[in-house]
This record gives sequence, C-alpha cells and structure tokens, in this order.
Amino acid sequence: MQERERTSDPIDASDYYIESVIDDHVKMAMRKAAEIPVGIAGECSGCGEYFGRLVDDYCGRCRDKFERYIK
Repeated sequence: MQERERTSDPIDASDYYIESVIDDHVKMAMRKAAEIPVGIAGECSGCGEYFGRLVDDYCGRCRDKFERYIK
C-alpha cells in the first residue's frame, strides 16, 4: 500500500485517505481478476455438456465437483 499524505486540514486528510484506500482496493481487485484463467467454448470433459466457457476442458460445475483450482 502506498504512503498516505498528511495535511493540516482533517477533512482534506480524511478525503485523501478514503480515496487512496478505495484506489488500493480497486487495484487489488484488478490484480486478482487478471489471475482468472481464460476459458474457451466447448464440451466439458467431466459431464459432456456444451458450455460457453471451459477452463482446461472442464465447466465450472465439474471444476468445483472435482475440486480443481481450489486454493
């Protein structure tokens, strides 16, 4: 997280702090979203149904069922 500026006006300081915390959280969410694996459309290797997004040939249900990508 970045260093917070200090100002003599408490209202300006709190506004800056709130904005910087929100910015930190948005950046963290963007980093986590970038880690989401890219999927492709096709037939699931687990259940055989067609899905618009498969990751490593498995749909979301089968990834959960077979406990794939659980950290």
